[in-house]
Amino acid sequence: MERTLYHNATIYTQNPDRPQAGAVVVEHGKFLAVGKESDLLDSFTSSSRRIDVKGQTILPGFNDAHIHLWKVGQLETFLLDLRGTKSIKALQELLNQSAASLPPGTWIMGRGFNEHTLEEKRMPDKNDLDEVSTAHPIYLIRTCAHIASVNSLALKKSGVTETTQIPAGGVIGKDSRGNLNGIFYETALGLITRHIPAPTQEQYEQMIARGIEKMLSLGITSITDPAAHPELLKAYHSYCQKYQAIIRLNIFPILLPDGGEKPYPLPELFHSDFLNIDTVKFFSDGGLSGQTAALSRPYKNSSDCGVLRLDADLFFSLACEAQQKGFRIATHAIGDAAIELVVETYKKLHKLFGYTRNRIEHFGLPTPAHENDMAAYQWVAVPQPVFLHELGENFCAALDDTFLSHCYPVKSLLQKNIPVAFSTDGPVVSNINPFSNIKDAILRKTANGKVISPDESVSLAEALHAYTLGSAFAEEKERTKGKIEKGYVADFIITDKNPFLTSTNELDSIRVKETYVNGKCLWKSM
Repeated sequence: MERTLYHNATIYTQNPDRPQAGAVVVEHGKFLAVGKESDLLDSFTSSSRRIDVKGQTILPGFNDAHIHLWKVGQLETFLLDLRGTKSIKALQELLNQSAASLPPGTWIMGRGFNEHTLEEKRMPDKNDLDEVSTAHPIYLIRTCAHIASVNSLALKKSGVTETTQIPAGGVIGKDSRGNLNGIFYETALGLITRHIPAPTQEQYEQMIARGIEKMLSLGITSITDPAAHPELLKAYHSYCQKYQAIIRLNIFPILLPDGGEKPYPLPELFHSDFLNIDTVKFFSDGGLSGQTAALSRPYKNSSDCGVLRLDADLFFSLACEAQQKGFRIATHAIGDAAIELVVETYKKLHKLFGYTRNRIEHFGLPTPAHENDMAAYQWVAVPQPVFLHELGENFCAALDDTFLSHCYPVKSLLQKNIPVAFSTDGPVVSNINPFSNIKDAILRKTANGKVISPDESVSLAEALHAYTLGSAFAEEKERTKGKIEKGYVADFIITDKNPFLTSTNELDSIRVKETYVNGKCLWKSM
């Protein structure tokens, strides 16, 4: 690859020894030199290609440490996008449009509604969906992906009745008379999804391609997809073999399918420049916005404490098998009861295997004791500050003041030197722009302007670190990516504004002009 000098730039490196620079040299996909513009212009003469950045800002590429890449692409290709829907009637209108264009018997699938923002303030149920169609099975996923609504034909095709056995860690909704209402929770989703025709490998690859295109436009050069079943793993392998213009993919196989009786087999460890598979994923509870995250005391105005999905013995057994074969462990845990299960299990694993850079995804409502354990063992927390904006009104409605005062406590984690990696969990949220996520980490405001635990606000520098080098640390890649330094991979972005000279309220107005992976420009704004 041709040696290229980028100069007349404001470069934020994430290297504490040289936090800022004016020029950088890239060769063979890596940073060859970083420093003052005058020094590099003198050292790298006519043999180098020179690009005048014209005073714009260069940052390391963002690394979304928890985003469902293929699902982001699926919403832009094969799935009805219900995010932003304001009423059940509006939802029905969207479904009617799909039903009119599909042959009878074809599944209609959508994702993204949030009953808290619907006029009716309730979940759409079987009766609502039957009004749309009794000739098409309908499956609608709530924004959190832990709850779904179906119509009568979907129930019939899935063979689910009032006497169907409920899988461990799941709930089947029923009305006051004991009849099915068409709402399924957590592992019970598998009772329906196993009967929906799976995408083909070609379709999975189309979703991946669309997702990658979206990432590049936002300056995201690395991602972790934290829940891949065996067929999706095959698609990721196939895609990476076929194409070179891609971002860096860190994929977590899941071991326990929703509602399944047997775990999936452990895949093979895999490492390459653009695809890594070395961590397995578990789910210990559900989502906070849908009140299925497992709490130690009930949700506000409720007797319900959420859903603990994992059996402790099975979790420990499968995690041991994975660690013996060299895998790290990542576990979804939001509520304090779920975090307790995961922390205690990780301690047992530590006694057997020593230090392993295991992770807790979300880590929404930890106790101080959980934080102390995370610090002592240097496990990684992977929160999503954007949740506070997009789902924060749900949190305010569901949590008592004590829980709410320590909700997604990012500042506390950093103060205790707990490794933190930022992410969005898209498409659980609609806005996966890193600058919006950073803004939310600083302001911590809900969509209606309420501030949630303001003492947990972080600085811009802390947020950028968590989104770059922090996420690289979570993958054990902090020595090869996440900062602009000699020898690191040349994954970087050029932005139209300097975030450090932009007001916090305007951070989400920053636009990515160019995105580079391995020194190649893979995306450029028009």
